[in-house]
Order: sequence, then C-alpha cells, then structure tokens
Amino acid sequence: MTTLFQRLQSGLSRVLAKGWFRQLFWKMFLVIWLVSAIGMTSVFLYLSSRVDSVHRLEVLEARARGQAQLMLERYEENDPRWLREGRDHHRVRLWIYPQGSDQPITTWRREPPADAYVFNLTSDAGREYRVHVPRPPDGVFADRLLGRLFSLQMGLILVVSSLSGLLLSALVVRPIRRLSRHVHNLHRQQDLSLRADDRLSRRRDELGELSREFDQMAEYVETTLLNQQRLLQDVSHELRAPLARLQAAAGLAEQRLGDDNPLSRRINRECERLNGLIAEIVGYTRLQQADSNFDTEVFSVETLFAELAADVHFRQPDRPVQIAVQPPQLKLHLQRSLLQRALHNGIDNALRHTPETAALRISASLNNDTVEIRLRDRGPGVSPDLLPKLFEPFVRGSGGHGEGYGLGMSIAQRAIVQLGGELQAHNHPDEGLELIIRLPLSVLAN
Repeated sequence: MTTLFQRLQSGLSRVLAKGWFRQLFWKMFLVIWLVSAIGMTSVFLYLSSRVDSVHRLEVLEARARGQAQLMLERYEENDPRWLREGRDHHRVRLWIYPQGSDQPITTWRREPPADAYVFNLTSDAGREYRVHVPRPPDGVFADRLLGRLFSLQMGLILVVSSLSGLLLSALVVRPIRRLSRHVHNLHRQQDLSLRADDRLSRRRDELGELSREFDQMAEYVETTLLNQQRLLQDVSHELRAPLARLQAAAGLAEQRLGDDNPLSRRINRECERLNGLIAEIVGYTRLQQADSNFDTEVFSVETLFAELAADVHFRQPDRPVQIAVQPPQLKLHLQRSLLQRALHNGIDNALRHTPETAALRISASLNNDTVEIRLRDRGPGVSPDLLPKLFEPFVRGSGGHGEGYGLGMSIAQRAIVQLGGELQAHNHPDEGLELIIRLPLSVLAN
C-alpha cells in the first residue's frame, strides 16, 4: 500500500512539474467545460425538478383522490371502518373538510401542514369536499436529485461539454501554436525571410490578422538589418583605401622621424587599431549573412584546445591554461573555423580583462544530448548590468588591460549559432566569467 501511494505521489509530482495546467489549451478547455457543464446541468436539473414536481403532485393527487373517494363512500354509508383507511400506514393521511366548513370530518390530533396540497372532490352522493394532502418530504426530492446526477442524461451532458471544450480550445490554440513554432524557427534558424504558414495568413479572423502583422514586422526587421549590414560593409570597404594611404604616409613619416620617434609610434598604433576595427566589422557582417558557407571537417577537440593554449602562451607566457576533454578522443565534424573563432574571441576577451596570472580553463564533455564546451577565467567576472548585454554589438566593458571594439563576443555568438548551437555567459559561483557553448550531438564525428 505504501509503495502504491509513493508511485501515485511521484506520478502526480511529474505531472505538476510539466506544468500542463499552465498551458492555454487546458485553461480554455477547463473554463469552457466547467461553464458548459454547469450551465447545462443547471438547466437540466431545473427543468427536471419542475417536471418531477408536477409529476409528483399528479401522482399524489391521483392516490389521494382514490383514497378519499373510498373513505367518503364508506363515511356516507355510515360504515365505521371508513376512518381506518386513513390510519393504514400504506395510505396517505388526508384531512377532509365539507365544502364551506372549517371542521374536518377526520379526527386527526394535529392540523394539516400549512403547505399541504389542496384539491376539491365530489362524492358519489354529490356532496362537495375539500381535501388537504401533505406534500412529500424534501428528502425524497434530494434522493431523486442525487439519482439524476448519476443518470445517463448527466453523462451525456458531461461528454457534450467535454467535446465542445476540446473543439473550441483546439480552434483557438492550434493556430497560436503554429505561430509560436514559426517564431521559434525564426529564432533558431536566424532567417528573417521565413514567413508564417499560408493557411494561417489567409485566415480572416484576429489570428490571421496577427499573423500578417507579424510577417510585416519580420519583413521590416529584415530590411533594417540588411541595410545595417550593407552600411557596415560599405563603411569598412570605404575605409580600406584611406587606411592604405595612411599606412603609406606613416611609413614615410617613420623613415624621416625614425623608429623611436613617439609621433611615428603613435601613428602606427592608431593605424593598427583602425585596421583591427575594420577586420572586426568585416567578420561581423560576414557572419550576419545567411548564405555564408564554410567547409566542414573532422578534427580533434583536444588538438584545437592545444592550438588555442599555445597561442595564449605566445601572447602571455605567464598565464596558466588548463585543458580537459572527456572523452579524450572526442572529435567533431563541423566548420572548424567558426568554433575556433568563437573560442579565440572568448579567450581574447579574457586576456584583455583579467590579470596575466589569472588561469584559463577550457573543457569539453558530452552532457545528455549536447556537446558542452566551457571557457572559464579566474578574473573579477562581469558586472550584473553588463552581463545581459555581453553579446550585443559594440558593447564594451571597463577595466580591461587592452582596448576592444565591442564586437568579439557578438561575433562569437553568431559563429556558434551558425553551427546550430547556443552560447551563454554567466559569472561562476567561485570567481571569473564562464562561457558555455552547447552543440547538438549531430556534430559528433562517426
């Protein structure tokens, strides 16, 4: 018994954990079912009670008339047994009054009930009488009402209300779910050219209007983003030519002023910064394009991590780097350049905003239905205000040891999205910022 109770309790916990009662479909179904069931039940009970009341009075009057007729027949014949008919427990107790008199011919000790049913009766001798019959107790009606609640009619009412609730809920919720799947595809595929289902857009009700308005909004956003991409491409392209001339002029100035001149070093440093910014903008716009094609290849994750660690040691020899891959022979089949770019940008962000002695840890593992890659530093982390905006373009933090352009993390996120995965960032409970890359198991090499 205890085991059965535990199973029922665990099953109920799983149902509640899924939150089915929070879904719009079940909310609408329950509301429609309750309203229709209560409404139809109330009408059924009201009409049946009225019919039952009339029927009971008709039956009561018929029984009382027959009994009163027999009693009066014997009474008028002076038969001493006439009152015995009323004392029989199988009979209905009657109060019989001669017409126009307030004294009953029956000799009961108590008066008739105030709510007694009254009818007139003419005896065989032609005399007029008034008969009072007590109504049946309320308990009889309650028993009949309880019987109706478990009757076939009530079962049909519940079935009809359930079917109507399911039908109406499905009519409303199904197009909403199709629109929700459309929005999910827009987010997952990062393709704003997708449009809603034609059947949904052709609807002439409010849901069809909502679908058309959403398509117009998606078209507007797509146009805006395309214009932004073209602007960034045009700006980066137009800056190439003056940058080349500026670098040539800087070379001539360096020849005249010398390598150690502060002015020539400042000019070269600014040219390098401008060249780096243009490169970041070009990389950002390329990843924004949906038709960007990259060659896929099979590679070892441990080898990729070793290359990244060697690059860190070359740039900052004093920084410790930890690598962990489980299983060690883990191999992926995807666009290696995109994953390498995302990890490189994450590492570059850590190198700029953490001390050179702060350790870096790069790990990869199989977690349920995903390949999980984590990059964690031992720095101060990111402020809570900046963390939600970390992947937005041109958003930069403060306190770094170098100057960035605010595009590295945005490029990293877009690269992971191109791979069909997701990139998240959070401050580790111990210390530092941790980037988490989750890729589908389909990227595993056979």
